Amino acid sequence: MSETMFISESKQILTASLKLYVAPTGSDETGQGTETNPFATIDYAVVWANRNYDFSQNFDLIIAVEPGTYDAVQIYGHDARQVEIIGSPTNPGVVKIMPIREGADFGLAISYSSSVIVKGLDLASVNVTGFSDLEIENCHLSPSSSSPSLVFCSNHSSINIETALVKAGRIGNEQKSSCYECELHSHIEVAEVDYETTVDCGIFCDARFFASISLEADMDTKNNVKAARLARAIAQSVICDPDFFPERAEQQNLVKLGGQVGQFQDI
Repeated sequence: MSETMFISESKQILTASLKLYVAPTGSDETGQGTETNPFATIDYAVVWANRNYDFSQNFDLIIAVEPGTYDAVQIYGHDARQVEIIGSPTNPGVVKIMPIREGADFGLAISYSSSVIVKGLDLASVNVTGFSDLEIENCHLSPSSSSPSLVFCSNHSSINIETALVKAGRIGNEQKSSCYECELHSHIEVAEVDYETTVDCGIFCDARFFASISLEADMDTKNNVKAARLARAIAQSVICDPDFFPERAEQQNLVKLGGQVGQFQDI
């Protein structure tokens, strides 16, 4: 239960984290963000919270999302310490977030110094940029029909995938697509991620412009990945573009190995 102290400049000062509700039956016009009168979209819940509450960078915004299919979510800055979006942790497939409107490439796009945690969601492609951070826990991941990447991270940002299940087959164009793409001083951490079906992409891990990607080597279904090129890589787990490290380009690395992910365990 959220608490407030007083009204200041039309905003209520929070003394605890704020929890709002979103449902397919909700309304962004008449909803109040409560369990009985929810909003219709996650985007509006974030905007409404920013407009009406002062988090003082001390408290979180928690958004509980009811089962259903939702249009692409864009979180561009927020006043809360972080935004936590919770769907159905026991059955992530029932809360689907995907690009529906024209021009949307990613199911979830985060930018402008945002910090977000998502749990129990079915996400169609993810984009994190602009000094932002995303943590993914117990989610399903699949590529959207218009995105060339399953996960894209750039511009001093980070993505930490704690637990996820990749549900998809081909990712974008075979030659111009990647499972994990990272650039511009950013980092992607991939921990417990399984692949339900064979994932087909151009480059499995593509890290450029001083970016890195860290992979756990003991994923049971890691070999369900088919890539024309496994990675632009210079090391076993931290994968970077060798063009920026010419002195190491001749060392044994993932670029030279090719093949399946499991082949780099004993380097």
